Amino acid sequence: MSRPLALLMLLLVAGPLRAGQDSTADAPASYAALVEHTQQRVVKIYGGALGLEKGYASGVIVRPDGTILTTLSLLLETPALRVVLPDGRRLPAEVTRRDPRAQLALLKVEATDLPAFERGDSTALQVGDALLAAANPFKVAGGPEPVSVVLGVFSGRTQLQARKRTREVDYDGDVLLTDMIISTPGSAGGALVDLRGRLVGLIGKPLTSTRTNTWLNYALPVEACGPILSDQPLPAADSEPDGDDGQAVARTWGIRLFDVGGQVRLAYVERVTPGSTARRAGLRYGDLVLAVAGTPIETCGDFYEQVGRADVSAEVELLVKRGDDVLPLILTPDGAPQ
Repeated sequence: MSRPLALLMLLLVAGPLRAGQDSTADAPASYAALVEHTQQRVVKIYGGALGLEKGYASGVIVRPDGTILTTLSLLLETPALRVVLPDGRRLPAEVTRRDPRAQLALLKVEATDLPAFERGDSTALQVGDALLAAANPFKVAGGPEPVSVVLGVFSGRTQLQARKRTREVDYDGDVLLTDMIISTPGSAGGALVDLRGRLVGLIGKPLTSTRTNTWLNYALPVEACGPILSDQPLPAADSEPDGDDGQAVARTWGIRLFDVGGQVRLAYVERVTPGSTARRAGLRYGDLVLAVAGTPIETCGDFYEQVGRADVSAEVELLVKRGDDVLPLILTPDGAPQ
């Protein structure tokens, strides 16, 4: 690294905040102080079940009583949900509230007197304003290690028109765009803060813009988080189950389909995890899934969509074709009577 570039980076990290950027007595006095202030209010979240990929995310402390705001995902649906606080404490967490339309969730841990974010005003942001993003991308931090921080600028505000793979997302409100690469695995639920250290946005899940067909680096404005942080009723999601959720449930059951090839991909079983729910039910390599819970299945997509609707805490019947035989198999959740 050249000396001028190194000096510039040092000024950005340790130097004073620019005048005119809401400099007040309660604001961090330098970029170093701002980074520390932010890292003390961002947590690491671990959850999911056996076989679930990317079972980690980020969250922000919004109340000193242990209330944490994050994005809603399947990794939260487990009794083994854990939160690692900035001081390294690893605590069990419980989901207390869900907003399926905005894809947000509130968690609660048994802790008190935690440093919490003050909510800012994202509508006051102007293009070019400096922002800080803090999260745990790719699970690079484990215990007491601080989360990753990126400094960038506000690029603008737009209405979200995006999809996750082939499915359009429910939320179509405003989002904040940045010049930083922030919407990465593990970063969802992280903080976007202004130079006063106030929370102005929550980093969103990885999505693709339907306008440009490119990856979005965005955050939900803090105002969109207002409903879940209040006592008002929350709207329900309008769309069909997420195919990604169906794939995650299938992996939890120990099922992997041969989901490659042409446009029509029949639901053939490629692998059954040893010791899994599917193996105990008698599912085998090469079985063709014909129905899930009585609903006919023609393709891998049909299978994942139907599995995304399944109640994983109850028995689910699969109808499979094995050679010339058609067999009913019962998937029994862990802990249920066999």
